Amino acid sequence: MQILKAEKTKFSGKTMALTAMFAALITVTTAFIKIPAPLGYAHAGDSMVYLAACVLPAPFSFIAAAIGGALADLTAGYAVWAIPTAIIKALNVLPFFFVRMILKKNQKDDKIWRLPLLAALVLTTAVTVGGYFIADWLLYDSAVAFGEIPFNLVQSAVGAVLFSALGAALDSIKFKQRIHL
Repeated sequence: MQILKAEKTKFSGKTMALTAMFAALITVTTAFIKIPAPLGYAHAGDSMVYLAACVLPAPFSFIAAAIGGALADLTAGYAVWAIPTAIIKALNVLPFFFVRMILKKNQKDDKIWRLPLLAALVLTTAVTVGGYFIADWLLYDSAVAFGEIPFNLVQSAVGAVLFSALGAALDSIKFKQRIHL
């Protein structure tokens, strides 16, 4: 009985280039498209993390998310957050990885946006809120950790809405089929 089977990935120049592109998109949309919050900001970058998780093979989507998130914090002047963000953003990919495994098994991983991905969006929101709650508690205190929950929920909601719109738009031009990963 197979519970989880690691996906075989093609280590190609195209995959590497797309990984770098997604890391850059995550960096830019995180560092420069932002909503101020008391200890940092909410941003549009999560939409690119979710998009990378739905387009790239799993190891590459984890890498793009971690590097893009960490570079955004370094670029935006929040260096203290670079390591926690790298970990949290890599973990944000996990729910999409599991949903895509199921979709691939049923040969339905040809689109970016599918209804089962709603479950991934809910789980990745829990990862974001929980991850930053722990990081806030460790870096500051419990009051800060609780106080940041609404901002982290807004961040995840912004990312989910943008991802849904971008995913639907990219599906309309058959983006996943065109890139052949």
